[in-house]
Amino acid sequence: MENSSYNPYVTERIRRFDGALTGVCYSAPFMHCEQESTALLNGSNIISLHNQLPDTPELIIIPLAGNSLMRFLQAPENYSSLQMENVRLAINYASLVKGDKALREAAQHFSFWLYDLAPPGTCWQNIASFPFSGIVLTDEFFNDNYLKFSFPFLLGSCREREAEVILRTQQLSLPVAAYSELQLSGWQELRTSSTLFEV
Repeated sequence: MENSSYNPYVTERIRRFDGALTGVCYSAPFMHCEQESTALLNGSNIISLHNQLPDTPELIIIPLAGNSLMRFLQAPENYSSLQMENVRLAINYASLVKGDKALREAAQHFSFWLYDLAPPGTCWQNIASFPFSGIVLTDEFFNDNYLKFSFPFLLGSCREREAEVILRTQQLSLPVAAYSELQLSGWQELRTSSTLFEV
């Protein structure tokens, strides 16, 4: 029997460390299918669907990359449904660098999360100066770098301005209390490939 309350487009759920559901991240392939229209595929339909659900999560994360991001930046006024208070647009570091000026202008009206925190060659000033409302760490980055170096202190400033700092992983490996001490606010359940923006 099919569960009619299951949303087939949700790929990953975001939770607090107490287990409370705080958001969902949609599938990049679903969002980035090629189409004739200049609008994001199903962008307003996703928002409408969420507004009709009885147990709507707090946040809706919608990944933007490549052509979809460029179309968005060319005419952000066409995407008013993505300006809702509970909607976050996910971008990666390469997109931040490529669309820097246009993204900064869009950030006056839209809320952004950064995925792919620190690829090789990252300029920390680019990240620190952009008004992200959330930063998502990969499991690999968390285990190889975050725990060993000073990233918890660097990201403490994000938490001070109430930005989310989320770990994207298949399962939690540390005691729950340890994550809060590391300045993390929640975790995103990794259900797809490790790269969110694969199409």
